[in-house]
Amino acid sequence: MNNNIAQDLNLNEASSNATRARLVASTIDSLIKVGFTKTTGVAVCRRAGLTRGALNHHFPVFSELFVETLQTIYWRLLDVHFDKDTNVGLLEDIVIEGHARIILPEFKAVIELWLASKNDPDLGKRLAQAIGQSAQLFAPEIVLDRTNKKLSSGDREGFEAIYRTIFEALIGIGLGRAVGGGTPVAHESMVLRVLRDMARQYDRKHEH
Repeated sequence: MNNNIAQDLNLNEASSNATRARLVASTIDSLIKVGFTKTTGVAVCRRAGLTRGALNHHFPVFSELFVETLQTIYWRLLDVHFDKDTNVGLLEDIVIEGHARIILPEFKAVIELWLASKNDPDLGKRLAQAIGQSAQLFAPEIVLDRTNKKLSSGDREGFEAIYRTIFEALIGIGLGRAVGGGTPVAHESMVLRVLRDMARQYDRKHEH
């Protein structure tokens, strides 16, 4: 009897998790295809093939769905793995991987939520923690820790300055693509080339 109860609980939990995942996936799809303003509860449920009751059960406060969506996208983007080019240094590799991430369709959903958080104070408060977590995930010191790269304090300062320049430029490319419906902006290849050259110069100077 106890085993049956445990199995039922596990099945219920699995079903609940699957429903939440469907709602999040539907939200991502809607943000990418029609933008934030048209990503309503009705639209999300329709895309997910679920009832409004299911949405209200899992996300009584609709904005919490956006919070979980943003967190899910961050981890999904971070979890994307690429084949490493052994002839490419750390910073140039960051440029290559960063660009590959920001041109993914999911990044448009991130942009939509970022912009929405600026225009909706209540949503902004709810998304603040998730946005803060993303800043930590992609902070230069975390990147260095993940790569086990050891730099002196002076070198770390230089690395951080160039890294943040690269990061902001890539965000700009991502924003341009989001506004342009996913198509590359006119100057994207030029900016990417400059970023790679800048990163390559730093990498060569700090080879150990």
